[in-house]
Amino acid sequence: MENKEKNDDVIADLNNIDLGNVGELKNERMPRRFQRRRQSQFVPDYIDWKDVDFLKRFIPERGKILPRRISQVSARDQRRVAKAIKRARSMALIPFVTD
Repeated sequence: MENKEKNDDVIADLNNIDLGNVGELKNERMPRRFQRRRQSQFVPDYIDWKDVDFLKRFIPERGKILPRRISQVSARDQRRVAKAIKRARSMALIPFVTD
């Protein structure tokens, strides 16, 4: 019986909440997250997996492939760059990970 009374009190409290200031909260600015942006990359028509200097522009210190939102390349170019990086890694031109 006590649980039912507590639930009724909670429901009554929820029904009495003033939602008039919700619009004011939307106008407040949330702090922006740090975004690491790069300049748009020029990607040639043919990406050669043997061109290590070009491919290293898309690999940071840790050795991961940069995501498209950071490297600022189109989806088609991102797929071609990723495929070239993977081929160069399998041929041991680029390390998989760095120490």
